[in-house]
Amino acid sequence: MKLLLVVCVLSAGVVAQEVYTPLATMNGRSFTVQDLPSDVGNAWQKLPSTLIQARKDLLELQIDNLLLLQEAKKRAMKLDTLIDIEVHSKVAKPSEATIKATYEKNKASLNGMGLEQVREPIVNYLKSESEKKAMDAYRKKLRSAAKIEYVTDVNKSKPSLNDVFATVNAEPITYAMYKRKNGLPIYEYEANVFDQMDSSLRLVVDSAVYSAEAQSRGIPVNKLMADEVTSKIKEFSPTEYKRLENALKQRLYEKYRVKYFVKEPKPYKQRVSVDDDPVMGKNSANVTIVVFADFECPACAGVHPVIKSLVQKYGDRVRLVYRDFPLPKVHKNAIPAARAAFAANKQGKFFEYSEKLYQNQANLDEASLVKYAAELKLDTAKFSADMKSPESMAEIEKDIADAKEYGVAGTPSIFVNGYKIRTLSVQAFENAVERALSGSL
Repeated sequence: MKLLLVVCVLSAGVVAQEVYTPLATMNGRSFTVQDLPSDVGNAWQKLPSTLIQARKDLLELQIDNLLLLQEAKKRAMKLDTLIDIEVHSKVAKPSEATIKATYEKNKASLNGMGLEQVREPIVNYLKSESEKKAMDAYRKKLRSAAKIEYVTDVNKSKPSLNDVFATVNAEPITYAMYKRKNGLPIYEYEANVFDQMDSSLRLVVDSAVYSAEAQSRGIPVNKLMADEVTSKIKEFSPTEYKRLENALKQRLYEKYRVKYFVKEPKPYKQRVSVDDDPVMGKNSANVTIVVFADFECPACAGVHPVIKSLVQKYGDRVRLVYRDFPLPKVHKNAIPAARAAFAANKQGKFFEYSEKLYQNQANLDEASLVKYAAELKLDTAKFSADMKSPESMAEIEKDIADAKEYGVAGTPSIFVNGYKIRTLSVQAFENAVERALSGSL
């Protein structure tokens, strides 16, 4: 289910943003939703009503997930095993005719690639679609045999943590449970819509401010920017350009009395456990960075040195905790790599071994995993045994379950004192750490 199915904490009676409500003003001129690009303006205007419906959809999804867990418990098996039996095993491989038909239907957008070049992604897509249909059918089957009662309106204004939204076979779903599972994607969706609105609004306002100033000087806007920004750069760099542009903007905002009225959504704090996972830094640190990552994920490899540098920069004030969130449907070696890192951790070399994994993402087969252990002078016999042990898989499954409970859907997902970092940049990480150290985060 896409992140459209999220909701902000708004009164159920609010159904739309007012079209003429000022989002910003400049010398008395108001900027409203109508000044934004139509897609951005529509998304912002409809946000409250969209989210009200989405809150209901999220509850239904949570009910479906609880039914699956109850059935797995009833049959004394893991959830993955239940899904394999009731869903995956009942999905047939796509026929050659279906594969060819799908190829022909999408041929124009495949840049001349032949069927054999795209066979695997086509097969995976068709199988995924069939699995979705099978899962929907199985969920309907579970619902038909279940007793589901709706107690408190999920759109109730200011619910208490103990409010029960629904019971599923007499098992309650409270607001506390709902919030813990859905709070993060709820916030992220609201924040993403705000970001799109805010960035579009600022472009419109900035353009108006620059035009007004250029008109007052009797020059075109490009001459204004050349005089106030470009000509003042001694040695060009994006940072220097931005600094001068921001200085100009600040002066003009004061001159033209620019005000913005919409506040950024309050960041959502998740109670993220560090479990018993690998730690870099002291446990007494004021700031804890928890990373959910996949060793075969390129973005995780890119972020890893940045996070490490933060720990080194801030010393004893920051600690890094690594937790697994492998994505096996995307990265076939993600789980073996995570199990190998677990084995390396057993010998006190988790972070050294993780460097090997990130540096060799194209080579994460079993032989390579053992080779990296040997290069670090680990006991390879013990390493192999630990890697294949039930304990290694149990540890990974625990991390995955926790991550899903926190609303994690992809990698890397990084939390600083419980607040998820939404922008993967050095500046965003440093800002989050500084705010956490100052107590403002």
